[in-house]
Amino acid sequence: MTGSANPTEAPGDSGFLAPKPDAQPVDHCFRCGKETPAGVGLCDEHNKGRLAGPSSTQMHATIFIGIVIGVIGFFVIAGLAVTTTGPYASSVTSATGGPDGSVSLVFTVTNEGEDEGVADCRVTRDGVPRPEDLAFRTEQLPGGETVTFERDLTAPEVAPAYDLESLTVDCV
Repeated sequence: MTGSANPTEAPGDSGFLAPKPDAQPVDHCFRCGKETPAGVGLCDEHNKGRLAGPSSTQMHATIFIGIVIGVIGFFVIAGLAVTTTGPYASSVTSATGGPDGSVSLVFTVTNEGEDEGVADCRVTRDGVPRPEDLAFRTEQLPGGETVTFERDLTAPEVAPAYDLESLTVDCV
């Protein structure tokens, strides 16, 4: 069966998405969904004071303020998440080489700040940082105190070997 549902209506007067020629634009009540005139956000039942809806300037300003508050909040949270303590001073106390090229290392880390914190340390074999260097984080270091650490370093797989005179520990 083809044709329109209403036999008096000519085919093609309106389509699936096309409005009828005499149709008026409408909005719907935000609270109950009843049809309202275009640009009216609430029906008579829910807008007893006949208040006009918010203007586009008010809507955009509200969105803008929300975005600004969100960005400021993000930076505050990010700042709290990445705060650091320190600075940290480190020094090698002793380095003893093993017959297989390994090293037994004793070093100290001093938290020169007032608050406790965690230091990120790197052991370099000849004072030059490399991707394969041992990197680690210390436990919480109390502010103003020095802590001694011991680490056993296995022999490096690539040259250069550990130079006991140039071995350094850098902490940030």
